[in-house]
Order: sequence, then C-alpha cells, then structure tokens
Amino acid sequence: MDGRLLKSVITILIAVILLFIAVKLISWAVFKLLPIAIIIIAVYIVYRVITGRKPF
Repeated sequence: MDGRLLKSVITILIAVILLFIAVKLISWAVFKLLPIAIIIIAVYIVYRVITGRKPF
C-alpha cells in the first residue's frame, strides 16, 4: 500500500506541475496572440468592405 500511495502522490504532483505550465502558456497566448488576431480580423473586414465585397 505504501508504494502505491507514493506513486499516487508523485502522479498528482506531476499533474499539478503540468497543469500550472499549461495555464501559463494559455495565459501567454491569450495576452500576446489574441490582440494580434483581433487586429488581423479587423483589418480583413475593413479590406473586404473597402473593396466592395461582403465581409463574410
């Protein structure tokens, strides 16, 4: 039972560390890449409106 408990604790610790890393990467992507994506979409819509085509 002792070895099984140790494996469970180690597995939980690794899962928590991986979850923390994933949250940091996702927050970086949201704060860095999302504004760029919004600007690109806005420029695309303006381009389509100026050229006379429907934006969608």
